[in-house]
Amino acid sequence: MQAAASASTGLLDAVLRKLGKMLADEYELQTGAKDGIRYIRAELESMQAALAKVSEVPPEQLDNQVKLWAKKVRETSYSIEDTIDSFMLHVGHGDADDESGICACVRTISMLPWRYKSQRDLATEIKRIKEEVDEVGNRRERYKLDSIIVATAPSDPRLLALYEDKAKLVGIDHSTDEIIKLLSMEREGDGTSEQKLKLVSIVGPGGMGKTTLANAVYQKLEEKFDCTAFVSVSLQPDVKNILSGLLRQVTASKVKDDLEEDEGKDKDKKRYLIVIDDIWEEQPWKLIKCALFENKLGSKVITTTRNTEIAKLCSADEVDGIIHQLQPLSDGDSEQLLYYKIFKNEGCPTELKDVSQKILKKCKGWPLAINAIASLLANKPTQTQGQWYSVLNSISTGLENNHGVKDMRLILSLSYRDMPAQLRDCLLYLSIFPEDHIIGRDDLIQRWIAEDLVHGRQDDYLYELGNKYFNELINRSMIQPIDVDAFGRAQACKVHDLVLEYINSLSAEEDFVTIFNGLQSFPQSDSIHRLSLRNSEGEHGIPKAIKRLPHVRTLVVSSCFFYSTPSLSIFPVLRVLELQRCTESNIKGVENLVHLRYLRLTQAYYFFYDGDADHCINLPERIGNLQLLQTLDLKDAMIKELPHTVVQFSQLRVLEISLRKFDKRCETLLLQCLCNVKQLEALCINAPDLSLDFMLQVDWAPTHLRRFTASPREQSKHMLRSGWVELSPFSRLPRWINSSLLLSDLSIMVRTLAQEDLEILEVLPVLRSVDLEVIQATGTRLEFNGSVGGNGHATAFQCLGNLKFASRAVGLVFKPGAVQELQKLYLCFDVAETKDVHGDFDFHSLENIASLKTLDVDIDCRCARLWEVEAVEAALSNATKLNPNCPTLGLTRHFPDLILHDQEEEIPEHLQAKKKEDVRTILIFCNLCSFIFVLIFLFSFLIS
Repeated sequence: MQAAASASTGLLDAVLRKLGKMLADEYELQTGAKDGIRYIRAELESMQAALAKVSEVPPEQLDNQVKLWAKKVRETSYSIEDTIDSFMLHVGHGDADDESGICACVRTISMLPWRYKSQRDLATEIKRIKEEVDEVGNRRERYKLDSIIVATAPSDPRLLALYEDKAKLVGIDHSTDEIIKLLSMEREGDGTSEQKLKLVSIVGPGGMGKTTLANAVYQKLEEKFDCTAFVSVSLQPDVKNILSGLLRQVTASKVKDDLEEDEGKDKDKKRYLIVIDDIWEEQPWKLIKCALFENKLGSKVITTTRNTEIAKLCSADEVDGIIHQLQPLSDGDSEQLLYYKIFKNEGCPTELKDVSQKILKKCKGWPLAINAIASLLANKPTQTQGQWYSVLNSISTGLENNHGVKDMRLILSLSYRDMPAQLRDCLLYLSIFPEDHIIGRDDLIQRWIAEDLVHGRQDDYLYELGNKYFNELINRSMIQPIDVDAFGRAQACKVHDLVLEYINSLSAEEDFVTIFNGLQSFPQSDSIHRLSLRNSEGEHGIPKAIKRLPHVRTLVVSSCFFYSTPSLSIFPVLRVLELQRCTESNIKGVENLVHLRYLRLTQAYYFFYDGDADHCINLPERIGNLQLLQTLDLKDAMIKELPHTVVQFSQLRVLEISLRKFDKRCETLLLQCLCNVKQLEALCINAPDLSLDFMLQVDWAPTHLRRFTASPREQSKHMLRSGWVELSPFSRLPRWINSSLLLSDLSIMVRTLAQEDLEILEVLPVLRSVDLEVIQATGTRLEFNGSVGGNGHATAFQCLGNLKFASRAVGLVFKPGAVQELQKLYLCFDVAETKDVHGDFDFHSLENIASLKTLDVDIDCRCARLWEVEAVEAALSNATKLNPNCPTLGLTRHFPDLILHDQEEEIPEHLQAKKKEDVRTILIFCNLCSFIFVLIFLFSFLIS
């Protein structure tokens, strides 16, 4: 019931805001229609106040009549919002605001019949809605909702940083050491068993910290192994995806990057460390186990599961396995975790000691339970005995006679009820994602905005508000942060299994999100608002008898390539559409989804990377009809060319594309599109082997741009695996970047980088992360200036916390006082080329980066002498030792087999070129073999 009430109150916020907008002067309404809207608005405001009270009542205290009333309010709100959106779409000003003179006059006259028809239709709909609202209001009187007594409303939350490493890893050191010891343990009387494949299966209930422990061991040991991978299985696994993910991670490991090392070696002569997380059933493990070969090199496997029988199966004798039963946190560790998350280093006040021990006794040493309670208490403006006893009494109700997941549900329910209504809706929306899914922060925020789950007074601030919601969910321990940057900003998140189970049950109960995998009957069409089609086995889709799903706002379809997909024509009010592994046939009719605000298409990775024009997607010519589109995410789908109607997009906030070619027509269309979009926040262009220099001269001022990516590949860290490329997207840094004062993240590849380019970047006030890849090195060293303002703070790169720089020859100079916020630095360069261009390996200026915490360096050792490689390593090591912050140094040699030792003659230039060409040939051949292997596996799996 709490989900119903919160979903209804959040939805009513959006509906009331739109009703107010309709009453404004910009919409010419008939007098009767205005009166009807005022009446509906007043009734809904009254219902919203009642629902706010209902949402604070525990569900067990509400009878079924009240639950049905709240559900009816929600359905009525959905119906009203759909009517309003359709009216605004048909009578909105559209592009007429940008026209003048005869064009505007002609357009206005041509739209008159449509406006009059919309006015009549609206009057009819208002009459129907008014009758429906009256009926809902009468029910409220009959059930006397206003007589419900509720507890004190929750206090305003405070934003706290609750995910620091120390808090997350409380009590884990001993368990980590124990797992590492088990992985290296010899069987009694067998001194050679240390070289066998060793497996440790961690077993324990959900929320106990199995994944956290496995990840801690993985992070501690991964540098000692040639190949590493971490994959999650989950309750309804897609084994094909799991195995392909395992393959991708193994082939992307640090030594696998050095493909020339495989020359003369078999792939089964590599030591590997693999974590198989969250195994629920026997069959997926049996399939995954087939990929784990015994090579007598001391490889290690870690599995996690909630099921003891599965743990026994995983640790069978043939893999030399052992079971580790995960225990709850000790009393001391539980106390340390609770106190640190609430009080940090200040300690627990004496008056709260007794009640805190009683709360910890109820949590039973479960890290997730302690985190949830700690987040709830930490969000209180003051810490009093009364508040703590109130929380204790709440979780005590029913805990005495319940165990396991029921305990956790009560704890999560308490935290959920303490959230504001809008935050609850944003949390429920996460149920549309499958288990163990990594959810990108920016992508999630754009989906929330498209669904009107985030709304404020000004549209310009929606992203900031969505980001605030995202951080608040992290602070309340409802989602787990992933890929945290130097400023503590999570780039993605993940939902714990128990939390996901909880919000899935709430979401299903109140029809917030419908998950359909073909194993159950299809629900009633009128009750579906967000639909996730998750195909497991066989071909499952929407029954052909369903001709229309009138209220579906979000549709996510997985595995379009392998399974049937519904016709898009049955979704008239769709706002969010994601089609995974899609082909061109799957997007037929997408241009008719006039309410669409978010569109994401992805292709199967073997189609995306094969470069075959037949596998490229042709977007519909009339896709420009999507006038409300805010996010167009095509970065994982190769597009053949841009339709001419893309210039009609005016509401775009996010544009991410991967194009096969850029001819003059495509260049012109893209430039016109960018110039027409006034509030673009994110632009990502993947252009393999293509030049984007046509964008250098454009008269464009992207003042709202927050994130810009232009590269033929994802990140610099993949460079040495794919080789130093010769063609970069840009010949130099675009000058229009200096107008992007909101730019926070920049990832770009350029042919040359000059000092004046750095001077453009250094003045951007909120630039946090920079990833630069420079193709052509020059003899001039690039200087990061130490400009300081009158307040003593840096004026150059004043917010830069993460810097990646890759070039064949690196010559960077950090002046005293430069990059004062820089914490993470990544360098990638060619040793021999750096020596040739700059004459030495001068890294002493790294001492000037006082805030530096980590320095990661990849060095290309091809054609470099051993003493040169050692000189580079010594220079870097010395610079980090002299740095006052003592940063950690991670240094990796690439192509060590091609180092020239002292007894070898120096290789002539023509032989160096030939050897590099041979390496590229080997690279292409190995990638081709991997691709063929994947195809054979997929087809054999499908046939079986």
